[in-house]
Amino acid sequence: MVDLTRWNFDVQADVAPFANVLLLLGSTLALYKLSGRILRNYVLIPKVTILEDIPNLHLPRSDKIRARVVICGGSIAGLLAAAVCADHFESVTVIESEAWAKEHGTELPKIEDRVYRTTASGYQTVAAPRTRVMQYYFGNHLQPPVFLVFSRLFPDLRNLLDRLGLTNAIIVAKMKMGYGGIYLKDPHLTDDITSGVPLMLNLTREGTEVVLRKAVMETRSNVTFKSGTVSGFLGDEGFLSGVTVKVGDTEERELADFVIDATGPAQMSYSKWLRAAGFQIPSDLRVEYDPIQRYTTCIWTIPPHLQSEWPVPGGFKPGLVWTMSGDFELGDPRAIGFALKERNQLFVNLGGAAVPSLVHSMAELRSYTQSLRVANSVPDWIWQLYDFLEDYEEELKPFWVDARVPPMNWVQWHKITGKNTVLPRNWLPVGDTTMILNPIYGHGVFKACVDVTTLDSVLRSTSSASWKGSHLPTMFFKRQLPRIRSLWEISRANDYGWPTTIPVAGEALTHHAWLRKYVRSCIRIARDDPAVRSAWWYGLMLLAPGTDLFSPAIAVKKDRSWKGICTAAIGWTFNAGSTVNFGLDDVLNGDRRELYK
Repeated sequence: MVDLTRWNFDVQADVAPFANVLLLLGSTLALYKLSGRILRNYVLIPKVTILEDIPNLHLPRSDKIRARVVICGGSIAGLLAAAVCADHFESVTVIESEAWAKEHGTELPKIEDRVYRTTASGYQTVAAPRTRVMQYYFGNHLQPPVFLVFSRLFPDLRNLLDRLGLTNAIIVAKMKMGYGGIYLKDPHLTDDITSGVPLMLNLTREGTEVVLRKAVMETRSNVTFKSGTVSGFLGDEGFLSGVTVKVGDTEERELADFVIDATGPAQMSYSKWLRAAGFQIPSDLRVEYDPIQRYTTCIWTIPPHLQSEWPVPGGFKPGLVWTMSGDFELGDPRAIGFALKERNQLFVNLGGAAVPSLVHSMAELRSYTQSLRVANSVPDWIWQLYDFLEDYEEELKPFWVDARVPPMNWVQWHKITGKNTVLPRNWLPVGDTTMILNPIYGHGVFKACVDVTTLDSVLRSTSSASWKGSHLPTMFFKRQLPRIRSLWEISRANDYGWPTTIPVAGEALTHHAWLRKYVRSCIRIARDDPAVRSAWWYGLMLLAPGTDLFSPAIAVKKDRSWKGICTAAIGWTFNAGSTVNFGLDDVLNGDRRELYK
């Protein structure tokens, strides 16, 4: 007869070790997920994004700083800086070199007042009112964080947009993007801006600046505007006491307690002004590479009576219509994009790295599209759209504006901050003054938002009594660095995919090739995998840290091996802004250099 008591006891004794192992594995997995979530939400997001700082923008300050701020430059970065500084300081003066901006820059120029001219090459173009802005006629890509920053700084933004005739400028965030023939669906199909999904601004470069200038003038009574060209800084024993300004044939002095350089690509603080004011600035802070980027923008105005004939699926709706980026794997750097912007304007952007010629006619537009390596992926309705534009070309009055993008660069001010810094204690650069990014990625306005949101958080941590004793550049660059590093790295990694790119001195085009290939593989997987597609989309929209794309779960899907896990671990660390100083290829090839300096 079988002894059931003894049999049950033996089974429990045999199973107990396995149960303990399973319990340990389960607990480890749960702890891993919990620690990962804590690290992401409480360390990475505050460190590498501005998402947690945005809600603090424009909150009342009980101890406003009794000081005067001078901002050199009144374009997008300068206007955003003016709004932030006005919330912290008693007085702000914005010095803008183009008088037009002060006199007419709060209203959109009438489309019918545009003056057309025929170029020497025979195509139609239009002169921009802002002569110093390369991309004045350009359709900005303003990600959801940009909308959040604008909305916090200017709570009456929607009413302002309505008064400017920009009622449809707020839209549901969508990309409608293809990459090398791979189309990735947007996660939110609704067009209802009250549905709680991420929103974005659908504005041109022209419209964005008008909105900001009007908003600052109407909501910040302590901001004044002065027309003139800043010509230098006034140094004063570790501080700046003001700036010199050329007004006509005379040179004036503008005294200041705090100076912000928003002069843009000229980067005058680095190239001239600080040294001339007595500060010993190293000559090797700026790193530079050149993708030899060229593109053209064609603008068509679609009148209301023709909108019913609009051949694009879904009807005539503002926002991105269709985009296709270049693809290094296919060897084609050329991109194409269509967007409906304010005042019924269709913007068509075409170009890429080292393109031999630019498009300036409908015939050339057709030929350009047909010659793309991914031409077989072009939707049929694109050709119908071309027929529509060609049929009504005389009435739609298109014009073409070329852009030769300057080299990309980064003035790495963070390398000389600290106790013995040579930087003035009451000075900061914002926008392109610090970093010039490739405009095809649409990060320029977002970078300016990062800068001013970081500035706001620094000023909120400083009392009115102690602010001048604080070293603002050291505090600012420490917080800014992990927030802008990834913008530079991913742009550079992509641009190094083209053999014509001139890399940073001392680097090869293979630098970070692993990152370029990894992201390309993730895009391929994302086509059919909603989880990967979500991580890619939210990262691209700058609503999540880029490290999400390097989670082990995604990396193993990309490469089900230890190499995939290594990719996740090293790539995640790299994007988190750690001091890792090697490339993934070095590790996988057995390079045994030290992991950390």
